[in-house]
Amino acid sequence: MKILFGHPTGNPNSHHAALSHYDSGRLAAFCVPWMPSSATLALLKRIPGISRATDRLERRRFLPLVNAPLIQGKLGEINRLIRRQLKLQSADERLSYEANDWLMRTMAKECRRSEVSAVHSYEDCSLWQFQEAKKAGKACIYDMPIGYYPWWQDKQNQLFKKYRDYLPSNTEQSKDRFVRPNQKQDEMQLADLVLAPSEFVANTIREFVPDKNVQIAPYGVDLDYWCLPPEQETTRHEIHFLFAGQIGIRKGVPDLLEAWNIANPKNAVLNLVGRWSLNESLKSTLPNSVRYHGLCSRAELRKWFHRSDIFVFPTYFEGFPLVVLEAMACGLPVISTEVLSGMKLLEQGCGIPVPSGNPNALADTLIRVTENPATDLATRENVRTCVAKYTWDNYRNAVSQATATI
Repeated sequence: MKILFGHPTGNPNSHHAALSHYDSGRLAAFCVPWMPSSATLALLKRIPGISRATDRLERRRFLPLVNAPLIQGKLGEINRLIRRQLKLQSADERLSYEANDWLMRTMAKECRRSEVSAVHSYEDCSLWQFQEAKKAGKACIYDMPIGYYPWWQDKQNQLFKKYRDYLPSNTEQSKDRFVRPNQKQDEMQLADLVLAPSEFVANTIREFVPDKNVQIAPYGVDLDYWCLPPEQETTRHEIHFLFAGQIGIRKGVPDLLEAWNIANPKNAVLNLVGRWSLNESLKSTLPNSVRYHGLCSRAELRKWFHRSDIFVFPTYFEGFPLVVLEAMACGLPVISTEVLSGMKLLEQGCGIPVPSGNPNALADTLIRVTENPATDLATRENVRTCVAKYTWDNYRNAVSQATATI
């Protein structure tokens, strides 16, 4: 069996899925807009003012795949990156869908190759190649890195009503502007196999498509990079809570802010790291103990993990939140919602589960761990042990076993 595989950017889970096919001798080609060379990255690093864009590009290079068969669309991707950098187009999402369309066109053409027996691609960028594959009697493998959209659509409508005052002023104009719900459903219907990273994702699919063949392949974490902090020479008197991710409705940040105000924890600080996706006016209403820091690089995020005590992530809708694995690999215990169900991460003091949409329950937990952190939570070393079973080796094996049945 030969699998044509594709992703519109190239991220850790897609790299390891491609590597799974490559190592097993099944990879026909990896379609990706651009996997820059080390020489290109070195050149870009010399250009002032584009460090953030270069950091993003650097994450697209994956050494184990440098000799794999690649099909790239460099010129189009460079064009999109320049438009992003110069802010010639305000909507990053529009540019993302342009990359999705490139991938679908490319894979629809390449899947006609006689040696290709299956295509493997992701939500929002699979329709055209799936349609072409079906015509030729080839298998369609659908990768769902996040829960099924119809489930989120219902939840989002509820949350937008509940947290209307938290929404940015342009929400109604921009809400779902580029979303293609019909395409998502068509892709799902065409799929012969769906890969889900968690029980949560699988359950959102089964709720709408109960007979679909769904296999779970949990993501991994780079335990070498996401490591325990160096020994602390001084002891802090404050407990530092950390949230990292998009600061918006889906991640449960309004619940977190309400819970923080209810708990009003003493000798505690809440740091918010990520893109602000709430109403701008809310920044001025944050209490002194809540501090917003904006976006950060991968290296800066690791420093945040190292200087924090507890990671809090009251999300409503995810796939398999890598940021939770990364925080735990750095030794941070986690307060999170039932979205992590099935992952068995919040066991043996490594974390505390809280119900989503319940600021009072979250406030009680904040108070409890602030008053008795040593009693309720494991040491950094034990937290890292809890997450150590989530390796990329295990993910690649799960992908290989699931796709071998097609």
